[in-house]
Amino acid sequence: MPRLKGNTKEIILEKALMLFSQKGYESVSIRDIAAEVGIGNSALYKHFESKQAIFDSLVEKLKKEYLESSSIVSEDIRGIDAVKEACLKMFKYQTGDENIVRFRQLLLIEKFCNPEMAEIYREFFVNIPLRRLTSIFDTLQGKGLMEKGGTFVYAMELYAPFYLFHFVEYDRDIMDKLMIHVENFSGSFRMK
Repeated sequence: MPRLKGNTKEIILEKALMLFSQKGYESVSIRDIAAEVGIGNSALYKHFESKQAIFDSLVEKLKKEYLESSSIVSEDIRGIDAVKEACLKMFKYQTGDENIVRFRQLLLIEKFCNPEMAEIYREFFVNIPLRRLTSIFDTLQGKGLMEKGGTFVYAMELYAPFYLFHFVEYDRDIMDKLMIHVENFSGSFRMK
């Protein structure tokens, strides 16, 4: 077999994610992953002890990247323009990063028959964004830049359309509509 160029472990993760997102976790075997990578099963086992270990490594890697890429420092949010920027950054990452898109596809395929996958999906695409937005709104309220109220409910109201558009093809029209949504939202809650 030809020698792989690059980090074999990373290549295994990349190819496994691609296969999982196309066929679902349960339908992909170690043999499928090894064949896609261009190595034998025994060579794959030198890097990962099982398919579950591959999946666990993917979750850990993607969560770290997700948190870093969509990081929002609440204290830096000083008004509606910063909220808009934070929302757009999060949405573009969630819908534009190939690995996150594939990961979401995998979780959507599996979440209805695998409670663990359903919980991972909920953590990545519901809980993390809502916690981030709640933190931003807590900060804005603390600075007197947003009227007092239930910050978690505000977070749900702002995030819901962004979440909805995860399920359609990205285009410029969607971004324009989401910006109008953020503008309307900010007017409703006297954000400055």
